[in-house]
Amino acid sequence: ERSETTVKKINRKVKLREEIKSMYEHKCQVCGILLEKPNGAIAIGAHIKGLGEPHNGPDALENMLCLCPNHHDQLDALSFYIEPSTLEIIGLKELNGKKLFCKSVHKIDTNFLEYQKNRYLKVN
Repeated sequence: ERSETTVKKINRKVKLREEIKSMYEHKCQVCGILLEKPNGAIAIGAHIKGLGEPHNGPDALENMLCLCPNHHDQLDALSFYIEPSTLEIIGLKELNGKKLFCKSVHKIDTNFLEYQKNRYLKVN
């Protein structure tokens, strides 16, 4: 049995999502893993500061990371944060203290990392 639903979603810039994934060759910036499948790879163009309410972050490369599905979910669930000054991963036992892989062409706005850090510290 099925029912019909209507969903309102924020219109995201697909080009940016694909650009961040291409920049990192679909490898997670946290763990470095490439999740391959027969017709490509699994990676997520994840926003550091969420786009929707109450965060209202921008849909911009400076607010995006290329993550595997697990680390995307963990970032959203406030399981870890990335230290803005050092890019160290804090909160994940197996990766604690490891630095986020970040290419020189990818200019992450540390204000978004600070926002995520503050959210993490409130609940942990």
